Amino acid sequence: MKVPEINEEVIPGTVHQVDLQGTLNVKHEAGHKDIVLIPQPTRDPEDPLNWSKNRKLLCAIVLMIAVFSADVLTTALSAALLVIEEDTGISLSTLNQGVGVQYLFFGWANVIWQPLALTFGRRPVLLFGHLGCLMFTIWSAYVKSGGEWYVNRLLVGAFYGPIETTIEICIADIYFLHERGNWIGAYCWTLFNIPFLSGIAAGFIASNLGWQWIQFIASIIGACCLIIMFFFLEETMYYRPPAQDELIDIIASTTHDMESAGGSLTAPVGEKADPTQVDINQDPSDVESEEETVVYHRKTYMEKLKCWGFRHPDQPNHFWRSMYMPFLLVRFPAILYSGITVGAVLSWFNVVNATIALILAEPPYNFSTNMIGVMFVAPAIGITIGSYFSGWAGDSLAIWMARRNGGIREPEHRIWIFLIPFILHPAGCILYGVGANHGIPWIGLAFGLAMICSTFPIGSAIAINYIIDAYKEVSGDGLVTMICIRNSMGFGFSYGVTPWINACGVQDTYIALAFMGMFFWGISLVMIWWGKKMRKSSARAYWQLVEKYGLKAH
Repeated sequence: MKVPEINEEVIPGTVHQVDLQGTLNVKHEAGHKDIVLIPQPTRDPEDPLNWSKNRKLLCAIVLMIAVFSADVLTTALSAALLVIEEDTGISLSTLNQGVGVQYLFFGWANVIWQPLALTFGRRPVLLFGHLGCLMFTIWSAYVKSGGEWYVNRLLVGAFYGPIETTIEICIADIYFLHERGNWIGAYCWTLFNIPFLSGIAAGFIASNLGWQWIQFIASIIGACCLIIMFFFLEETMYYRPPAQDELIDIIASTTHDMESAGGSLTAPVGEKADPTQVDINQDPSDVESEEETVVYHRKTYMEKLKCWGFRHPDQPNHFWRSMYMPFLLVRFPAILYSGITVGAVLSWFNVVNATIALILAEPPYNFSTNMIGVMFVAPAIGITIGSYFSGWAGDSLAIWMARRNGGIREPEHRIWIFLIPFILHPAGCILYGVGANHGIPWIGLAFGLAMICSTFPIGSAIAINYIIDAYKEVSGDGLVTMICIRNSMGFGFSYGVTPWINACGVQDTYIALAFMGMFFWGISLVMIWWGKKMRKSSARAYWQLVEKYGLKAH
């Protein structure tokens, strides 16, 4: 297939998502004839975008099982930290700091894991990472000192790494732009909810069998999930042309002409964009005529079980490049913004996770370990509600706004959802933190927890989708940039949360979190109004980067 030269004036991420007039000569969704498929699938039946609904569903469910299992292995101990302190003599501060080290390596380990996944395949990386996480989780039941605890948490965090970035890439491999929000939302629901839900069972296990059995039972669950992953997790890596060959973009030069005539760069919501702005870089019929002579091979089940040989012959080996590429992407505002947003989310998560047992075990509540576990139902409910807004509602909002924008979809359309946590986060912090200090009934604390935790999946899912939508060619590396920023911020909060609360008290800590949350969620307003202008100003540098390193949308 002839690959056209990259047009450096195309605004990355701006696409024609809705074919309002039915005139675009591209592939559309079967059930909704006006929805353009982005990216455009090939004719290859093994292209993950062409998989049947059941095959995609099975793959997505197994990916969620992988997240569930890894979260159980790494976070189930949270409800029993006070019991571990009593049994081992390791201080609560050291335990929380060890958890901070674990979260730090959740992110930074992906400087190695993600290049492996992008170069050699997602399946082997997920399987090997899960196996290592399982082995070190068993060891954690025998930890007796603070030094052992730090080393154990470091290794557990390092092998957990692929769950943080590879899962999102797998979802983007098999689902189209207008579909992936649902599954990114499901991913965030699992990622944030399992630590709380597993805490419910962990509290009872610690009370009746001892805290070590939390890790033993988690390891049994993890081993069963690993078997499921081995037999049912398919490789989703597929080498495809650059996005410019397949997406329908807004050409900056045409937009410039429009501006010169007195038009606007971005058609306001409610006004239709000029259809003459749209440029179809490649006619799908040309692609199909070239592909008719290609004989495609369907994989057998045994071929799907392999853990090697997934790289396409034309796919260059960019392993070493991918190890430093995340550090080059910090200059793109969308990626930096997403990293800061999910960093703030993880920071709130770590503070909440570290303080639930601390608050509820003290007067006037005096909750037992198992009752502290039961209290984790409140965050689980909040996360479930938040996942709805970050998933299905986010996708629907983006399509609705694209229709109002003449069919043109911008990555910033999803960010409007952030107005919800802008209100819920500070309100929840005040209700929970100030309420706990004044001894309000526990049901009030439960509502406060639910409000705070509902913002976790919203922030994470929208930020992840924003990177994938805006910069698909570097999304795998961009997610590493985001996760490194996120987990570095989360580490700082985990490391300092106990001294912070000891110095300031629960009330002042959560008042500070409320105002910090308003600031971080408020940044979304900047991106809503100026996000596209920032992408336009960085377009030339971005496409030059894509061309220089031969980047592709995997």
